[in-house]
Amino acid sequence: MVTMLPRLTGVTERMDDPSLDAWELAQALKALARVNRLFGGTQIVLHHLPRLCDGLPARIRVLDVGTGYADIPRAIVRWARRRGRPVEITALDRNPGILAVAARACAEYAQIELLRANALELPFPPHSFDVVLASQVLHHMEAGDPARLLGELRRVARHGILVHDLRRGAWSHAVTWAALRLMSRNPIIRHDGPLSIRRGFTPAELEALARSAGWMAPRVVPHAFFRLALLEEKR
Repeated sequence: MVTMLPRLTGVTERMDDPSLDAWELAQALKALARVNRLFGGTQIVLHHLPRLCDGLPARIRVLDVGTGYADIPRAIVRWARRRGRPVEITALDRNPGILAVAARACAEYAQIELLRANALELPFPPHSFDVVLASQVLHHMEAGDPARLLGELRRVARHGILVHDLRRGAWSHAVTWAALRLMSRNPIIRHDGPLSIRRGFTPAELEALARSAGWMAPRVVPHAFFRLALLEEKR
């Protein structure tokens, strides 16, 4: 079922529409954060983070690329607080409207710095961050950009990289379509969710992309709700 469904290209998700007004954008981002909580997107990051941070100094520097609503950085700050571990997070997005919504949500999180920048040309020198993250960013890209993004993530990572995205398949598409109509009333999420699955990847495709981008030892870990984690620990 997975291999028989080709990757959909040449289409744009409504969340990426620059004409989306501020209210619609804010509501869609909040709805997406709820979907992440319910369907394990946030938990995937928190599940893998301890191992990626193993052996690092007490203060961890994290980069979150394509941060969106910055709900994952906020979850990481809360995770670090519970463990008494200092953390500094740079949360990057290219869309100023998205960053404005994220800034309001992060007002009480001094550990998070929001930055507007292009994920394909990260404005940092090599090895700038202990851990580098990108959640559900890869499937928005086409042509050579996914491999280019993975190369940039590896360049700026000192120790660990985690890319979380969606697993493409006919079954996952059908289940996502039905689930989002039950779980969300937001029309943008209902439209973009199944489309995101169609633009997702298989485990083999993710590993091949990582190797083409210079990753030396990529691992692909399947998770529930048709999610994949692509990881590398640089030694």
